[in-house]
Amino acid sequence: MKKKIKIGFLGSGWARIAQAPAFSLMDDAVLAAVASPTEPHRRKFMQMFGIGEGFADWRRMLDCGLDLVCVTTPPYLHADMVEGVLAEGISVLCEKPFALNVNEARSMLHAAGRADCLALVDHQLRFHPAMRTMKQMIDGGEIGRVYETRAVVNLGSRTRPDLPWSWWCDASRGGGALGALGSHLVDMNRFLIGEIAEVSCDLSTSIPFRPDSSGKPCAVTSDDHFAMMMKFGPSSVALGSSALLHVTTVGAYTWFSFEVVGSLRTIRLDGAGRLWEVLNNEAKGGRSLTDAPRWKQVVPMLPWDELVLQEKIRHSSLAVHGIFAVGFVFLAHRIVKALQNGEKTVHDAADFSDGVMIQKVIDAGAESSRLRRWVKI
Repeated sequence: MKKKIKIGFLGSGWARIAQAPAFSLMDDAVLAAVASPTEPHRRKFMQMFGIGEGFADWRRMLDCGLDLVCVTTPPYLHADMVEGVLAEGISVLCEKPFALNVNEARSMLHAAGRADCLALVDHQLRFHPAMRTMKQMIDGGEIGRVYETRAVVNLGSRTRPDLPWSWWCDASRGGGALGALGSHLVDMNRFLIGEIAEVSCDLSTSIPFRPDSSGKPCAVTSDDHFAMMMKFGPSSVALGSSALLHVTTVGAYTWFSFEVVGSLRTIRLDGAGRLWEVLNNEAKGGRSLTDAPRWKQVVPMLPWDELVLQEKIRHSSLAVHGIFAVGFVFLAHRIVKALQNGEKTVHDAADFSDGVMIQKVIDAGAESSRLRRWVKI
């Protein structure tokens, strides 16, 4: 068993908020290097986490004897970086959205096959204890037959019109709510229920211009909110059933809800990472909207090592950054263990083949919005 896992980071944004803090909780992980073209960001990252090696050119970082590289740069940079890392025989964890299109995603998948390394996509909610409990309840038949799923995500992250123009505003560079948030929701549906057969999507832009560095208005070509309906296919536990996604990044408040509606009960994951259930036999008849549902909290059962991890999270900065940051800690824990044991897979993690399938759904969503009709996957 390898004693310490050396980790490098490409990019200093999301990695600074979630990935580096998560790996710093692991006794068997060493935060070894970071690559970022912006020197102040790079130096701040190094100081925050006690990292000794920093590079403006990401290729130079690959000579540091790393076991894993976390690629957290914007999507339009993923393909070259991921394939470059894998060519050096280094395992990789790639942020989502995975790629710009299906062809890029397939190229990255082929590179992973040639490299024979651990190659994962950062869909960390699969490892959040509440999500794992949801899957157990669905697979075990506790909610009965799956009728549908519903996801509502309301964020105020891009509500201000004076927020500067960036790559996020550019659809050609992978910007937009469908890729950033929709990719997670698509993965949750695939992980819990199964493959998706067709989609109907509406991509919208509420704030069509944002100022560049000089204050000049620049056109926004990406979506800042979207609505998408998906139909599950034969390789699912809900053939023909629907999944509804509604996401905005220009809301007035923050809200996250992911529900799976079954014939026996409905279960719901909220933005605090809590899992709730309500039983169908407690439903009241009629059309009154005055009676609130009797939600009961479901507390996940954790193995001892994850109980220890959960306690570490409570005393870290990650606890205030929501379910994505918390979920990443549990994924990081699994990754470090797999690399120590020389394993090439992590059970239940999203790999590059999942990345390709999610990209197919995202591309189909964009096509559906353009053509104004349902599109098969």
